[in-house]
Amino acid sequence: MTTFDAVLRQSQLMSKKLHALAVEKRVGKKFGNDVPGPSETVDFVAFFADAPGQSYQLEQWLAPFEALQRSGHGVCLVIMNALTARQVAGRTSLPILLSRSMEHIETTLASWGTSGIFYVNNSQANFTMLRINGPAHVHLSHGESEKSSMVSNQLKAYDFAFIAGHAARTRILECIPRFDPAKLVEIGRPQLDDADSGPLAPRTAARTTVLYAPTWEGDGKNMAYTSVTSVGTKLVETLLSDDRFTLVFRPHPKTGSWSVKARQELARIEKAIEAAPSKGPGTGHRVEVSGDPSLSIMASDIVVCDISAMAMDAIGLDKPLLLLHSTDTPMIHQLAAEQSLSLEHAETLLHEEGGRQLLNTVARLGGERPSERQRSLRNNVFGDPALGRATERFISAAIALTGAVERA
Repeated sequence: MTTFDAVLRQSQLMSKKLHALAVEKRVGKKFGNDVPGPSETVDFVAFFADAPGQSYQLEQWLAPFEALQRSGHGVCLVIMNALTARQVAGRTSLPILLSRSMEHIETTLASWGTSGIFYVNNSQANFTMLRINGPAHVHLSHGESEKSSMVSNQLKAYDFAFIAGHAARTRILECIPRFDPAKLVEIGRPQLDDADSGPLAPRTAARTTVLYAPTWEGDGKNMAYTSVTSVGTKLVETLLSDDRFTLVFRPHPKTGSWSVKARQELARIEKAIEAAPSKGPGTGHRVEVSGDPSLSIMASDIVVCDISAMAMDAIGLDKPLLLLHSTDTPMIHQLAAEQSLSLEHAETLLHEEGGRQLLNTVARLGGERPSERQRSLRNNVFGDPALGRATERFISAAIALTGAVERA
C-alpha cells in the first residue's frame, strides 16, 4: 500500500467514525427496547466492533446464530459501531446491544449469565473484550482459506477456535508454534448447509456460467492475493468477448478499500460488464454485490477465484474451480494441474491468441464434473459429512464447550 493509499484510508476511516458517532443515539433508540433485560438469560453473544464495510463478516454468521437461538438459547449481537448496528438490524431478528462502553458491555453480560462470546475476525478491539473472565471466548473467523491471516498467532488468545475441518487443523498446527491443538474444534462450514435450497439466478441457455469472484487487495504485502489489480480487467474483457460464456462478477466486499489501483480496476471491470449486454442482449452478464455468495457459486458452472474462502466454498459445493494465485499454498498442489494458474502465467495466456487457450480451459472445466483431486479435498477441508450438518455441529460445540445449559 502506497503512502497516498494509507493517508486516504485513514481519512476515510475517520470520516466514517464521525458519522457513526453522529447517528449513535438515534440508531440506539430504534432497537434498544429489544435488548434483553438484566433478569433474562443470554447464553451467547457475538461481538463485533468494526465499521459497516466489514459487516459481511458478521452477517454470514447470522443464520447459524439464529439457529442457535431457535435451539432454546438466548443470543445477542454486541456491536460497537452505530452504522454497523443499523445495517445488521435490517438483516436479522436477533437482538442487538449497541454500546461503545466496555464497562457497560461487561456489566450487561454478567447480568445475563453469558456462557460464550463469539468473534468473527481478529479485530484489535476483540482484545479489549477478551479481558472479561467467565465466558468462553470462541474465534469463528468469517471464512476458510489458505490466506496468511488464517494462521495468525492471535488465535492463541481465544479459549477455542472453531474451524471447518482437518485441513485447517493441519495448517494452524504447522504454522503457529506452540499452539494448543485442544483449542481447535472442527464444525464444518454452516454457511453451506442450505446452499442447495435457496433461489438461484436463471441460467442463460447454451452458455457456460463463469463466476469470477476475486478477493480484495489486502492491507499488506503478505495479504496481497487479489487478481483484480493484475489480470482482472483483461480476464473479464476476454470472457465477455466469447459467446460461450455468461460472466458473473462478484468482487470481495472490501475490494478497493485500501488501494486506489484496486478501486480503479474494479470500476473498469464493472464498466466493461455494464456495456457488454448492449453487444449481445440476453447474455446474462452481471455484477453481484449482495446476497448469499454460496448461491452465486451454486448458480455457476465454474468458479474462477483467488486464494480465498470462495475457493474453499466452491470445493465444498462441488463446483469446478480455476484458482488464480500469486503465492505457493498446499491447495495449489492438491488440485489438478489445469485448475491452478499463477497470475503471471494467466497474464501471458490472456495476451496470446486472444486468450484462446485459457478460454478453452475455462469452457472445458465448466462443462465437466469437478476433478477427482478437487473432490478428494472436500472431506479434508470441511469434514464428513462435508455439507448439511455443520449448523448442528456448531450448536453442539457451542453448548458443550462454553458450559451453557442444554435447553430443550
